Amino acid sequence: MRRLLSPLLLFLAAQAAAADLAPQRAQFQAAWRLAQTGVDAAPRYPGLEDYPLYPYLPYERLRRQGDKASFKEVAQFLAAHGDSLPGHRLRAQLLERYGRTQRHAEFLEIYDPASASVDLRCHAFAARRARKVAGDAEAEALALFDALESDRIDCRPVLAYLRAAGQLTPARIEARIDAALAAGHTGLAQVLSLELPKAQRAAAQRRILARAQPAVAISQAARWPADAHSAAAAVLALQQLAKKDAPGAEGHYQALRRRLPFNEVQRGRIEAEIARFAAVDRLPQAAAWLQRVPAAAFDDNLREWQVRYHLRRLEYAQALAGLDGMGAALRAQSRWRYTRGRVLELLGRADEARADFAAAAAEANFHGFLAADRIGGAYAICPADGLLDAERALAVLNLGGVQRALEWYAIGDSDRARAEWFWQLPRFTPEQRREAGLILSREGLHEWAIFTLNTEPLMRQYEARFPLLQVDTVTREAARAGLQPAWVFGLIRAESAWNPNARSPVGARGLMQLMPATAAAVAKSLGVRADPLTDPAHNIRLGTTYLGRRVTELDGNPVLATGAYNAGIGAVRRWLSAPLPPWDLWVETVPYKETREYIARVLAFAVLYDWRLDGSPARLSGLIPGLSERAEPAPVACAASDLAAAVQPAASAR
Repeated sequence: MRRLLSPLLLFLAAQAAAADLAPQRAQFQAAWRLAQTGVDAAPRYPGLEDYPLYPYLPYERLRRQGDKASFKEVAQFLAAHGDSLPGHRLRAQLLERYGRTQRHAEFLEIYDPASASVDLRCHAFAARRARKVAGDAEAEALALFDALESDRIDCRPVLAYLRAAGQLTPARIEARIDAALAAGHTGLAQVLSLELPKAQRAAAQRRILARAQPAVAISQAARWPADAHSAAAAVLALQQLAKKDAPGAEGHYQALRRRLPFNEVQRGRIEAEIARFAAVDRLPQAAAWLQRVPAAAFDDNLREWQVRYHLRRLEYAQALAGLDGMGAALRAQSRWRYTRGRVLELLGRADEARADFAAAAAEANFHGFLAADRIGGAYAICPADGLLDAERALAVLNLGGVQRALEWYAIGDSDRARAEWFWQLPRFTPEQRREAGLILSREGLHEWAIFTLNTEPLMRQYEARFPLLQVDTVTREAARAGLQPAWVFGLIRAESAWNPNARSPVGARGLMQLMPATAAAVAKSLGVRADPLTDPAHNIRLGTTYLGRRVTELDGNPVLATGAYNAGIGAVRRWLSAPLPPWDLWVETVPYKETREYIARVLAFAVLYDWRLDGSPARLSGLIPGLSERAEPAPVACAASDLAAAVQPAASAR
């Protein structure tokens, strides 16, 4: 029988744990302050051995001691705590040091191949050779040779071994150079080129130059030998040039093809790349350049840009041809099923469109909701069972990584808490991940819960993934700014996952991820202070005011305002040159991948929040000008298979 952990039991368990840990917390915090100063040299910490954060004390002491640390003590620490985050960190630090200083015996004693980087694998190869450890050295060396990614990785022993074994053949080196260049690893390609005979080295270095400095390579190409090696280098250069200047790449291509022996495959690669970036930039030449690309050179990405280009020009027949040319997996995505349905509608083939809409409507996302609107169908919002399993929940709470994360959080170190949690995350079983996410949600750690549950088959844990927080504040400030509350909820969820202390790499802060300069300007106009942006109510007021002004500036269009919130109003205005397709299709023509996905994500989240608030969501079409043909709320229903999965209790761990 499935036992449920009641909220009362969880509360009492948490309170009891907190009471038991209180003396140890005080003791740990005092010891931790000493450890961080570097003056703590105590090998033992009596009374703390069973405290969740205990491993951090010997870790910090051993880390600070560096080469002076006793290897015996290091080995004992790793034997006891090697599977923890501090154990992983210490092992990585020491292995790098031991490998660099050729302490081969110590290196091999603590080496863990399961989590080793390429750099450490190279050190391990050298250590095993030095210690005469048995094994298939040749197979290992070849595998490492194929795994190299950077010239900064010291794999000279591997190269020396392969050279001595006669395995470092020019053909193998050439193939590896080409693979490195395809991946953008020009430094590695340069190092490998030095292993080639002089004549081949010059040809390889032309390819390296072409990848690293395409404009320089093209300027020299007129003096290159008219051979296959030069043609291969020119392909790389032209592909790189096309990303920034498709017409310029086309001009150079026409000049070079008269003297270099491009084969059919090479011509296709060049023409595909020129067409791709001409379509991205919506150049008028793109139509002709897309037409000349041979079928064999079309990949799915080029098909996508072909479709976007023709949508932007209202060339729906050509867009349909591009859609039908996509691979089966891509064509089956709800995005492209919906797009195909809309294109068919615009071509006057509404009856044919229904099958695409019905298929897309099976998914609870932006395109699925819009597809349901086109056929007056229900939204596929199918919530999964959100009840905790007592046995599994308690087992998760007893995991070392979970205990350390929650304990760091309890003593106020959210950065270390977050690091511990996300270290533990990929180590959960699917069942553990479910219980962990639900526990976090109940404990109010909403950001962690959202990321923990952000994977199939946990995406339908809607209550935990879309928490109702700051409801009064959002409702009040949305009304003040003339915005729909669900839209604001969706934007906050997309921006910060409800972490009031969120800070982006570029400095955006708080729930609505406001840049300090933006916040200051809005605050000044309101006659209020700009800080603290970590205050949820204050951040929401400034953020909704800013969003409301974008709506006004963009003629009341939520699609454009959402895009402007992400990419800036200047970028959105650049994307508004005539002709314009319907706004639902315009989203797909946005040149920035991040912004395309952001608009779709925020507006889909708005639907889910509307459902969380009211139980019957407003139709998404109501947020998109020109599509609000149906004003009634959307019914919510699950496909039979989804419903069965949603109400089926998770399998018992017993």
